[in-house]
Parts: sequence; structure tokens; C-alpha cells
Amino acid sequence: MANWAINYKYAVAGLSRMIISIPMFSPPLLVAAALIALGFIVYPFSARLGVLGIGAGSVIMGVVVLAELPKGFELQAVVLFGITVVVGAWMMYVAVKNG
Repeated sequence: MANWAINYKYAVAGLSRMIISIPMFSPPLLVAAALIALGFIVYPFSARLGVLGIGAGSVIMGVVVLAELPKGFELQAVVLFGITVVVGAWMMYVAVKNG
């Protein structure tokens, strides 16, 4: 399996270039994508299960990406993927608690 890398040009804090390397075929990311897709497919039949699947996939994706980021992206990652984790957990709570 290839390890895909995305190059980003940077002009902040004297960094000219950062390489982000998150495996595209990482098993946890594939599980997250499958849960999100399954949630969208199931939603018309059962909103509770659909929202639960989308929320669980969002939480997994956010945690995996937060764990794999290199130095220099801490603030942006906490804001973007931290919100993803919080919203995914909230979706799961609403699906289980309120239906």
C-alpha cells in the first residue's frame, strides 16, 4: 500500500513547507468512512441508526486525524477536528438518548 503525502506551502512562523503524511488506506479511517456511508444509507429507514453511524464515523475520523498530525498543526487541528469529535459525540448522544 502506498503512503500518500500531501504537500502544503507555509508562510507562517518561518516554515516554508510541511509534509503531512496520513495513510489513505488506514483501517480506522476506512472504518470511519464505512460508518458514515452506512449512516447515510440507513438514515431514510431509521434516523436513529443513521445518525448514530454518522456520529461514530465522525468521532473515529477526528481522533485518528488528531493523533497523526505533525507539529505545527496543533491549533488548527484542535479547532477543526476537535469540533468534529465533539459534534460526532453529540450526534451519538442525541441518537441514543432522544431517538
